[in-house]
Amino acid sequence: LMITVPVMAPAIFAGFFLSMTFSWDEFVISFLLTRFETTLPVEIWNLLRSGLNPKTNAVGSLVFAVSIVLVVFFELTLLRRKPA
Repeated sequence: LMITVPVMAPAIFAGFFLSMTFSWDEFVISFLLTRFETTLPVEIWNLLRSGLNPKTNAVGSLVFAVSIVLVVFFELTLLRRKPA
């Protein structure tokens, strides 16, 4: 287990990020199937339909910032693990 988990961790994280990317791509299905609960892409779409306001810009900036921070964090983690 001490060997398997570190070896599998990059693949698990890559699968997580791929699933997040594909879920953002499935906006149409989410839009058509949701009734009472709204997912984040549908909520952003509703905010954009009502006109650009600071709330829409804040949500977009937050999603972008979180994505960048996660990518940088995992990239630095991978760089530290590699032997020089």
